[in-house]
Amino acid sequence: MKTECSIVKDLLPLYVEDMLRMETVQYIDEHIQQCPDCNAELGKLKQCEILLPIKKESIETTDKSQPFKRMMKRMNRQFYGFAYSLIIFFVFLGFGWTGGDNLMYNSFIMPIVGVFGYYVFKWKAIYKMPVVLLLIDLAVFAFQLVELSFFETLMWTMLYSVFVLIGVVIAFLLHYAFKKEENK
Repeated sequence: MKTECSIVKDLLPLYVEDMLRMETVQYIDEHIQQCPDCNAELGKLKQCEILLPIKKESIETTDKSQPFKRMMKRMNRQFYGFAYSLIIFFVFLGFGWTGGDNLMYNSFIMPIVGVFGYYVFKWKAIYKMPVVLLLIDLAVFAFQLVELSFFETLMWTMLYSVFVLIGVVIAFLLHYAFKKEENK
């Protein structure tokens, strides 16, 4: 047995419980894709987790941090819901201002949408946020909330997508900078 396999097999219970740092999870994911033995071991652990839910619950009740973890998960879900709501609100607000005097505010609003999109989707925001923009903008066009032609709607969607992608990049850079600062 290789040393890598030994280390990965020791970490698999923590991996299944989702108690590892992101870098370690990525390392294990890469190793499991290449190593059939470790992949089989992971399958056994997941099977045991499914078959023994009572044992897992009894462990959870003895852990003093569980109420805090549950509260944090609930708050995180609420913040994600809030972030989704803000994304939709700002896109509607920005697109509503497209035909009026407040058009230039979109150069500030759409990067904010990108920041929230990065928080919700991480790097998937690069392709998910333009799709979300397109769907919302098509809904705005379909319900004639703004008097624009279909071509103009697509043109504004592409322009707003550029601003949103700028916001995603800004959010990534801030995330990267604070993560670097945290590691010092």
